[in-house]
Amino acid sequence: MIEFIFRQKNDALKLQQYLTKFDLQSWFHETLFQHKTHYNLTIDVSSSHNGEERLLKGTTDYILFDKCIDWAEDILRTQFYYEDANEIEQILEIVSDMRMGERPELDQLIEKWDEHSFIRKSLDLLLDGNTPVSFDSFSTFRLKKLQLRMTEMVELAIDEYKMEQEYQMFIHMLREYLASREKKLDTIHLYSTGFGFRFFDENMKEVSREELTAFIDKRLLTNHPLYVDSYTIAPLLSIAPDKIYVYGNGEHNLVRTLQNIFEERIELLPHHYFPETLLYRSIDIANE
Repeated sequence: MIEFIFRQKNDALKLQQYLTKFDLQSWFHETLFQHKTHYNLTIDVSSSHNGEERLLKGTTDYILFDKCIDWAEDILRTQFYYEDANEIEQILEIVSDMRMGERPELDQLIEKWDEHSFIRKSLDLLLDGNTPVSFDSFSTFRLKKLQLRMTEMVELAIDEYKMEQEYQMFIHMLREYLASREKKLDTIHLYSTGFGFRFFDENMKEVSREELTAFIDKRLLTNHPLYVDSYTIAPLLSIAPDKIYVYGNGEHNLVRTLQNIFEERIELLPHHYFPETLLYRSIDIANE
């Protein structure tokens, strides 16, 4: 038998759920110690084949996929003084994405480390004895390095959250600008070169860089020089076409921004939908 003692009832019940997935029997009960209620989880490792291994796997999964997020929330509230439930939820979602490997651009900013092996080794040392184990003390002292790592993740997630909020404000501002702008051309065709876009009007005639520059509302670049791309976003906003056709993926982040700004006005098409002869014709005209 192995016995864990918890200060929080929910922690004991969550671990019990994880252990049940590994076919381990356990019993939950409350005890009173020094006038405080504690919650005990007694696990029968002898009734299942490889019971101790199942215990290690279940407890490791609980810490990795559940308890780490609890720590992240606690860090947000106590160290960074976040109180708004919506903000906390959005930041924790970023942390969760990082832990699932879905934010590689953030993951590369933190040192690679085998969390799984660290927890396993810590548990191995702990479960050698026959006395009840205080899970909270174990977390505080044996898993200190993992908690510090969670602090790093939370800091990165906060920075990312703030950047995403700024990005949404930027998109909202440009949508409002677009709504107030009179269109200069009905349609624009954007052909991705891999390094940027070539512009074509509704008659499939290429719009030169000089013509695009002439279209640009200079207030866009004066008021928002750090955010508005003068080669693509500024000309499109200034022209304010009813329809934009984008051929090829181009720069993924830029295309995503264009979709967010122009919404239903934009349509993505594969490269081969664009007539190649027009590309060569435009080059020939430019060389004449």
